[in-house]
Amino acid sequence: MASAIAVGAIATGLALGTTACGAGQTSQTANQASAVNGNSATVGPLALRDVAVVFPESGDVAFANGGPLEMSFLISNTSPDVADKLESIEFANGDGKVTIDGPTEIPATKSLRAGTPGLLLTTSAEPEDPSEKRITVTVTGAAKTITPGLTVPLTFDFQQAGETTLNVPVDAGPLLPRQDKARGVVEEDHGGGH
Repeated sequence: MASAIAVGAIATGLALGTTACGAGQTSQTANQASAVNGNSATVGPLALRDVAVVFPESGDVAFANGGPLEMSFLISNTSPDVADKLESIEFANGDGKVTIDGPTEIPATKSLRAGTPGLLLTTSAEPEDPSEKRITVTVTGAAKTITPGLTVPLTFDFQQAGETTLNVPVDAGPLLPRQDKARGVVEEDHGGGH
């Protein structure tokens, strides 16, 4: 009888010891970001995803001229009953202009999409989502602010959710080398050193 109780106690101890092994641990994938080029943010019930400035067909010429450059993003309204509206997108530092063309209302549980992310593989067989509204967002007048491969701070203002500022990545295209500083910035030579 005593040996049966001892065996039962050992079995219970082993079961509890092995099942609680991962308690309090964080999984390796818990903090990984999605593999998209754009930035993301959440403001109230609105989820901004894959926000980016798309590399233009005209190439580096559009960057030198400060635009026009197209933006791409998806804004999903996760509220079950409250609609919202994208009022504006502005440069956080005041340089450049962002123009929105199209209706910017975001009904509850629906989405608003701008542009097409760079190098997105699509087929003509993919059906359009009729509940998803599409707009065109164009950036102009930002020659010294926007550089391929870097980010630019843009503020999104919503009627209900308020505003949020994101560091929006600027697509460098498939062939351009990465720039480590904004255009027009001249580094001073302090002499010596490496």
